[in-house]
Amino acid sequence: MTEPAVKALAAQAKKGVVCVRSSRVVTGRVGRNVELDDDKLGFVASLGMNPQKARVLLRLALLKTGDVKQIQKYFEEY
Repeated sequence: MTEPAVKALAAQAKKGVVCVRSSRVVTGRVGRNVELDDDKLGFVASLGMNPQKARVLLRLALLKTGDVKQIQKYFEEY
């Protein structure tokens, strides 16, 4: 992600918007706290999910909670 994009998403995360990082490449994972400090920025890492699958899981997760840590656990489990 570009630095302006990270700053913009971090600002939204501080407002309570759940931000999930994902990648459109065919292979590879978006690891938690690897490229960025997700804990500090308040992001959720999609791990092995592409953006389409991550969006579906996020929508389902938001039906249950808005807690970023719990949503990250959903991404780790499913």
